[in-house]
Amino acid sequence: MARDKSWYFKQNPLTAALPLAERDLLERLAEERELRKREPLWMAGDAVRQVFLVRSGLLKTTRVSETGHELTLHLFQRNDLLGETDLILLGTEHRPHETHCESLEESTVFALPAEAFLKTMQHHTEISMAVMRLVAERRRSLERRIDSLLFKTAHARLAALFLDLQDRFGVRDGRGTILNMKLTHREMASLIGASRETVSFAILDLRRDGLILTEDKRVVLLDEERLVALART
Repeated sequence: MARDKSWYFKQNPLTAALPLAERDLLERLAEERELRKREPLWMAGDAVRQVFLVRSGLLKTTRVSETGHELTLHLFQRNDLLGETDLILLGTEHRPHETHCESLEESTVFALPAEAFLKTMQHHTEISMAVMRLVAERRRSLERRIDSLLFKTAHARLAALFLDLQDRFGVRDGRGTILNMKLTHREMASLIGASRETVSFAILDLRRDGLILTEDKRVVLLDEERLVALART
């Protein structure tokens, strides 16, 4: 385990460039946590005490409206940092988590004390800039999805979602691109702000039209050009 943990911190893009002493300190402070499928990592209202690096698995952050509707904000896979927005706010004011985070499959994360990681950011500009880029990229992605939610049909939103997921989870094969993750129709609905039934009908239409295949809760993108055209409608 110690060797495996050390290897992880050496290859993770955020920690690999740190001086050895700083990296070793974070490694010693890191607590490994294993999560079952659907197990929360934090709940809305919990105090911000840690940030997390994903060792394996798939996690999501969500917001739930007063009426009980859930919207998935982001998905996280191996090497991703979670809790970075709350971490930055921790430097100026004490606020609880505003989101809910849970695993979509069995996952393992390394939990780091928030204050220790914040000090590392303050002492190393390259880490601070990397985290700020993450925040900007995730905000830009969320803004694109908000535009989609407001102005596009469910079919167009679903096509846009698949194209977005392709950049991070796509694996090429002879048929097209496999989204190497398992999402239920309910989870897709939470990502595009639609009902499960609407997503199910849209999936049937995209399959019938030859744009996608579905295999064991995985989606295969067959015709990227037509998906791009649909996402723009």
